[in-house]
Amino acid sequence: MAQRFDADELQLTGEPFPVAEHVAYELGLGRGAFSVSENGVLAYRTGSGQIDQPLWFDRGGKQIGSLGAAGIYLTLALSPDERRVAVDRTDPQTGTNDVWLFDLLSGIPSRFTTDPAVDTNPLWSPDGSRIVFASSREGVWNLYQKIASGVGNEEVLLKSGERKVPDDWSSDGQFIVYQTHNPKTKWDLWVLPMPGDRQPFPFLQTEFNEQQAQFSPDGKWIAYTSDESGAPEVYVQTFPASGGKWRVSTGGGNQPQWRRDGKELFYIAADRKLMAVDVKLGATFEAGVPKTLFSTRVLTLTEFRNHYAVTADGQRFLINSMIEEISATPISVVVNWTADLKH
Repeated sequence: MAQRFDADELQLTGEPFPVAEHVAYELGLGRGAFSVSENGVLAYRTGSGQIDQPLWFDRGGKQIGSLGAAGIYLTLALSPDERRVAVDRTDPQTGTNDVWLFDLLSGIPSRFTTDPAVDTNPLWSPDGSRIVFASSREGVWNLYQKIASGVGNEEVLLKSGERKVPDDWSSDGQFIVYQTHNPKTKWDLWVLPMPGDRQPFPFLQTEFNEQQAQFSPDGKWIAYTSDESGAPEVYVQTFPASGGKWRVSTGGGNQPQWRRDGKELFYIAADRKLMAVDVKLGATFEAGVPKTLFSTRVLTLTEFRNHYAVTADGQRFLINSMIEEISATPISVVVNWTADLKH
């Protein structure tokens, strides 16, 4: 649909009218699959929108299993004992986004949140007893936590006027790193201490986007993405921040994840290939040359914290993968789409 806009009065005028039919809508991202240029060119994709499924792969890219049925999935998180997976997925009928838990032994899912608002980006505590997630139930995305068994009500963990997404929980349970959006500084990384009065403090707050932060297993380093070079790349800094910074990825990088022993770092490249980098943690940080493991079919790279999880030994990957038939839907292009409109 389209509707005229009065630029002088800064308001819509007239009645909305149809422009194209059967345009795909990505429920999980909250946006339509279309784009309009300033010179009258319209491009859109038809179809049912995002359809994907969490699939298990080995390091060679061979599919070795699946989780749940095809649907609309966003982020996922593997529990510390690797017995359960927390995912947030969208109901295609209502558009409601909730957190669900999957038992990996039985494959049976159970709903973890039921609020009609958006509940997203689940994150396990290091001992697996609690889950933190973001929710829009009070307008802006705030942070909540709930006992992982599902018993009891959600507890508000952090409220503010800015949108927040939980990224990771340090292995000692002392800190949660989260990303928050500021109109002036874009996406920033902040840290929430869990003991005491829980007063958050900034980790990275610059003119660029810093996202998708992950604590190293020893808690002394944080891997994250930044677009300071013009495109998202993976970097590592000390925690607490000391000014030292190391770039890990080449040619684009997103969604970093550590192997449990801290000797390897994974990320997804700009061409959606899963990459692995040998790293050495000590008095300083050392990284080897990134190696390609295999190509993935993740939907997005920067909108969410991560679309994959890796087992402790770095041998298996659960990846939120687009269904190939849907992702191959052709794009329609309309030139001068406003030509037939009445003036």
